Amino acid sequence: MTQQDLHTTWLVAGGGMVGAAMALGLARQGHEVTVLEPSPVTEFSLKQPYDLRISAITADNIELLEQLGVWDHLRSLRLQPFHQLAVREQGMEWLELGQLQSQQPLGYMIENQVLQFVLWQALQAEPGVTCVEGGIEKLDVANRQATTSLGQLLHYKWLLGCDGAQSRVRKASGIGVAGRSYGQSCLLSIVKTAEQVSARTWESFAGDEIHALLPLSDDQACFILYADTPRVKSWQASEEHLKKALEQRFASYGDFAVLQHGSFPLTRQTALHYVKEDTVLLGDAAHSIHPMAGQGVNLGFRDVKCLLKEIKGISAVHRTDMEQAFARYSLLRRADNELMAQSMDSIGCGFKSNKTPVQLLRRTLLNGLRRFKPGRDLMTAYASGVWKIN
Repeated sequence: MTQQDLHTTWLVAGGGMVGAAMALGLARQGHEVTVLEPSPVTEFSLKQPYDLRISAITADNIELLEQLGVWDHLRSLRLQPFHQLAVREQGMEWLELGQLQSQQPLGYMIENQVLQFVLWQALQAEPGVTCVEGGIEKLDVANRQATTSLGQLLHYKWLLGCDGAQSRVRKASGIGVAGRSYGQSCLLSIVKTAEQVSARTWESFAGDEIHALLPLSDDQACFILYADTPRVKSWQASEEHLKKALEQRFASYGDFAVLQHGSFPLTRQTALHYVKEDTVLLGDAAHSIHPMAGQGVNLGFRDVKCLLKEIKGISAVHRTDMEQAFARYSLLRRADNELMAQSMDSIGCGFKSNKTPVQLLRRTLLNGLRRFKPGRDLMTAYASGVWKIN
């Protein structure tokens, strides 16, 4: 053993939102944890512009953040509650879930940078957690060793891959993936509006495009466009092209200024195994879905809750018990994640189709839901995470 060697029970690769939450939960259960994160968010100021990466954190995951002891800190920074989720086919009546006048929000819009900052601060203050600002340079899963980009050799008992869709942990562990490209990109634009922005998030399906809005404050919002990648690139060719595309699709918000914008390609991907020997995958390392309903990070946080629940009370040295807990986690989370992914794909395909039978079916379903409150209540519960498989 050299001076650079470090021994740990749990090695969490990736200290983003999911990895940091998992590490914090493990530490609260009394486990020894080391977190590897090459680019931690160590500073945040309310004077900073809004992050393009925004998550709609649902009610069930607010409970997780409360249990981890970070919710009060988050509330003191920058977040926006939303009380209503609305969906429509363009030109048709809205299907509205939740009530704008409700005392209880469906969830909160929180910038990823704010979540990462607060969780990383909590990790650094948590006894039993070692935070390493570096990534994995080499991974030897057979001998349970990881070499960091800083030259440290880490010996671990259990490895958690929370390092995103391009997970090095997943690849080094020999876990394959199944997936496909949607052939589309997501264009995000932070705007300052002349009209007041209500606490309502919405999506409007317009043929092969989806238009959406995330409220950020009384006068700022995130306008979102999903469309085929060449079209998105053409909108981004100049500020003039972008403004014109947004004005045509968000005309009801009057005059607005585009503060920043960016885009990313859309893919669906799932790991063939969530667990392999001493390695467990969580979050985007295990699954990534179409972001139309903002469920990506919520699914990752549900991975965290499920795994923490399954291993609670199990000593890290009890291999058989731990492996059985991992198997239960894999079974439960794969079912929930696949249901959400398939639901998003079905909704997208259903609204995109211009075939007469499909149009009649979706309009009949939407009209029925507008008139059938128990159905709307069930959809609201599912969207807010109150009802779920596990």
